[in-house]
Amino acid sequence: MKRLVVGLVAAAVAVLLVVDSMPVTRAQEALPWMRVDVLEVLPRELDEFIEVQIEHVNPALQRAGVPWRSAWRTAEFGNVYERTFVTPMDDLAELDRGGPLGIALNRGDRERLDERVRRTISGHRSYALRYRPELSVETENPGGLSLAWITSLEVAPGRLADWQAFMQQRLPQIGGDSVVFGVYERYLGAGAAVWQLVENHASFTELDRPTIMQRALGERTSNVAAGLAGVVLSVERTVLRYDPELSFSGTGPEGGRFR
Repeated sequence: MKRLVVGLVAAAVAVLLVVDSMPVTRAQEALPWMRVDVLEVLPRELDEFIEVQIEHVNPALQRAGVPWRSAWRTAEFGNVYERTFVTPMDDLAELDRGGPLGIALNRGDRERLDERVRRTISGHRSYALRYRPELSVETENPGGLSLAWITSLEVAPGRLADWQAFMQQRLPQIGGDSVVFGVYERYLGAGAAVWQLVENHASFTELDRPTIMQRALGERTSNVAAGLAGVVLSVERTVLRYDPELSFSGTGPEGGRFR
């Protein structure tokens, strides 16, 4: 992810408020595709895993023309040996050609690389996301935003239009210099349809404060949260840290983006 952002993916303004009270839509073909791969690394194989990614996987992806790859790791809470990778996809048709690795490597080299990676992990799950820029708030100055606070939510069947309308109506209220987040929709992959809100932060100190949504909405928090009643079925939160060693692109994570 130049920005994971992984990381997962994009919740709603009020979901954070509900939990913390405590990427209407563009034409589908215009929305950017992203592939997310979550790998469970065997602790004893961590060094080998890193070597394979840096010396073999990343160079092959770059030879295939992949413009960037964003790597993220669990920040303190969760499986600390989990690594999340986000890469862009032009379209799903590239999978008919074996994906970027199938394009860059001959069959024998691809099989040998796959086997090396398999020996270093205990599990691998993947899904396809679409970034929703019309529901997101980005920044022109993303420097130092290396933490991604990801809120994943499941929208009730038949309430998708309500969810999107909710976000669009409140986006002007929460935009501002101190508010940076990206919204993603998971299209393909195991489990229920999930939306993710990726908030970008520079430190855990920021996470210890009221959420950016609470700071932006202030006294309107309770009313805004009430607007999601019956729309959101479940919420899950995690924090990821950008891993520059396993990423490539020449730029750091972008504010409001998983990449």
